[in-house]
Amino acid sequence: MVGNSPSILVVDGLSETTDVLKAVFEPRGHAVNRVRQSQLSNSTLTPPRVVVWHTNESETTPLTGRFQGIPRIFIGRADCPASDGETRRFSQPFEYRELLGTIESLLAKADAA
Repeated sequence: MVGNSPSILVVDGLSETTDVLKAVFEPRGHAVNRVRQSQLSNSTLTPPRVVVWHTNESETTPLTGRFQGIPRIFIGRADCPASDGETRRFSQPFEYRELLGTIESLLAKADAA
């Protein structure tokens, strides 16, 4: 993990997603952390800059209130909140290139704000 740098939080999903994000973003100074949804209620995480949330059909809106105001990317088929400018969706299977580009644009937007 990189000091107090901006972070990307991955919730659930494949460890390969976290590995790809770490390989791309950690050399640029962005910490990438991964947690299970079940660990969120007990954790005291520093608010991330971007949340990448893997969902499945059995889930409904997953604890989105916790990340209000933080750009979120949902991967999967669960019902997600209406697009509010902060939320992006990807269906399974997804292209890592598209995911990386979306994260880059969200981080750049946050830097410009």
